[in-house]
Amino acid sequence: MSWRAPGVFSVSLLLAACGDAGGSTQGGTSDGDGTSGDASAATADPSSGAASETSATSEASDAGGSASAPTTTGDGTGDDTGSSGTTGEDGFGPGPWDQGVYIPDEPQKDGDPALGYEALLTKGYVSCGVPWGLWPLVKPFIGGWADRPPLPGRTGKNAEVPYHWNVHSKNGADIVSQNCLQCHAGSFNGQLIVGLGTADFDFTDDISQMFANVWIPDIPIPGLEEFTRFLNRTKALGPATVMHTVGTNPAEIIAVTLVAHRDRHTLEWFDELQYPVPEMVVASDPPPWWRAKKKHALFYNGMARGDHRGTMMLASALCTDSVAEAEQIDGYFHHIQAFIRSVQAPKYPLAIDAALASAGEGVFLANCAGCHGTYAADDAQDTYPNLLFPLDVIGTDPVVATAGTEYAPYLVDWYNESWYGQITRMEPGEPFPGYMAPPLDGVWATGPFLHNGSVPTIELVLDSTRRPKYWKRVDYDSTHFDEDALGWPFVELPYGQIGAPEDERKFVYDTTFIAHANTGHTFGDHLTPEQRRAVLEYLKTL
Repeated sequence: MSWRAPGVFSVSLLLAACGDAGGSTQGGTSDGDGTSGDASAATADPSSGAASETSATSEASDAGGSASAPTTTGDGTGDDTGSSGTTGEDGFGPGPWDQGVYIPDEPQKDGDPALGYEALLTKGYVSCGVPWGLWPLVKPFIGGWADRPPLPGRTGKNAEVPYHWNVHSKNGADIVSQNCLQCHAGSFNGQLIVGLGTADFDFTDDISQMFANVWIPDIPIPGLEEFTRFLNRTKALGPATVMHTVGTNPAEIIAVTLVAHRDRHTLEWFDELQYPVPEMVVASDPPPWWRAKKKHALFYNGMARGDHRGTMMLASALCTDSVAEAEQIDGYFHHIQAFIRSVQAPKYPLAIDAALASAGEGVFLANCAGCHGTYAADDAQDTYPNLLFPLDVIGTDPVVATAGTEYAPYLVDWYNESWYGQITRMEPGEPFPGYMAPPLDGVWATGPFLHNGSVPTIELVLDSTRRPKYWKRVDYDSTHFDEDALGWPFVELPYGQIGAPEDERKFVYDTTFIAHANTGHTFGDHLTPEQRRAVLEYLKTL
């Protein structure tokens, strides 16, 4: 098993699919323009579906991933791994992976990755929005929702709007609408990586209140009806999707709210709720898109089964109010999914201690690979077991895993009976509520960690005894990275949000809130500090 040497950091626009950005800063500076991404460092080439500082070099990879269990074993030679040295039938000694249940692969509709790249950045899959004529008036009022730079490589009016908005035509009018990059374009080392979950956006404010301050001229404006629809949707979503902490994402509650306002058969929207929505703030950490090609079931709890594009379309269905419109979007969405399945993780851009990483590989194989897979210099030789784990095994915050079986099973029924359910099934309890151990490609870039972003560094993922109860990031500068702990520098606090000064409160991650717990994943606690340090170095090579 060879480890991956560090390469030149490509600023590849790692696009994949909707899923699941300009937060305020605290105690430091942000990158250049007040955001954590420097979009000007990248150049886009839609024909290849990727972008880098010099050229576009994305190629489609095997869409299916590995459907077989790993067969490689690490014996920890030269390392005190704590392993018994025995080898199970899947190539690993006894471990927590023995309690995981394999999720089988299912066919995915083929498409053209290049067309998917273009569609993701130009199409109106979020069909309502701001008329082009009103955009200059609206933009100043919505702050971080519109203050990001344009995306290099886009043309026409799309070259004039932030990278997380698209300009598209609707009934003869040009409409500016949000796109998937709102939650799926993050920065690392000062470079924008589209496909990396956004970890610095401020969702602690109600966007509907921002739009309430917009003055609309009393003159005929093409597309004004689409703005009216957009405002109605923000009124419904805004209050429900306010987060406790900057950087956490409301993806879970957005999906629930989009469902709860609609007729399951016609997709007609109603301004009043048709179904109750659980009253809780559920924190989510958007996963990187490059994991999607390996996973047989999407989402942290692995509940999306079948062809994955159904749930991806639902995530952007802010104004998809009829089956006819959903079918029109589906006419190109399989291309977006094809682009997703072509995405590759970036390479670690900083220094790697090759000897320490090599030692860490043995520890990883003996202690981690049974759940998270194996990694080779040739991506085609990677393995990923696609295992779902019961809550009593993984031990992490249970809310997301049990949302579809305990808190709102009626909304799962809504989805499965809807048009979207004909494409992708929701099975949150099959065979039990739990979480999938994710692939770890590019994991170093994906902090904070666990499905709710409750742990600031991978070092603390591997040592549950040292996780802070209350903490905040030192700043939101993506060049300020802890190379030893693998994560964003943070400060542990003696108080939570209740005891925090008002101007600091929204920057505090408080693990005492429901759905915010940092418990579980204790599988690294038995490692020695030396073993843990070696594993961290090895993870830089993935």
